[in-house]
Amino acid sequence: MMMGYCSVSIFEPAARLESQRRELAAIGARTFFCEKTATLLKAPELERAIGLAQKGDVIVVTKPYRIAYSGRRVLAIIDRLGRKGAGLRILNTPIDTSTTTGRMILGSVPSWSLGMSPLRSMLWDLGFGWWRTR
Repeated sequence: MMMGYCSVSIFEPAARLESQRRELAAIGARTFFCEKTATLLKAPELERAIGLAQKGDVIVVTKPYRIAYSGRRVLAIIDRLGRKGAGLRILNTPIDTSTTTGRMILGSVPSWSLGMSPLRSMLWDLGFGWWRTR
C-alpha cells in the first residue's frame, strides 16, 4: 500500500498541505497522514505512519524536508522503515527504497543530494546534535 505523508509548518498556508495531498493522490497514495508542525523535532503523524507501515508498504513524500531537516534524519527514517520491510519514496528524486534501483542510488550518492543543501544539513546536525545525546 502506498501511504502519503504531507507536512507544512505553522507559518505555511493550509493550501500547501492540500496541494501536497493532491500530488500524492495523483501517483496512487490511498492513505494520508497530514499535519501542521509547530516544532522541528516532533511529527506525530509521521510517527503514526511509520508505526502503521508493514512489509511492502511505501511512504511517499513530496520533498525530503517534509519528513526531516537533515540528511542524517532522512537516512534514519529510511533505516527504520527498512527494518519493517517498508520503503520511502521522495517525489522528483531518484530515491525510492522500495526498489532495488532506488536503494542502489541512495547508497551511491551523498546524503545532501536528497534535496537539502550540505550547509543546511550540517548546521542542523551540529545545532541539534546535542539534543539527541540527552
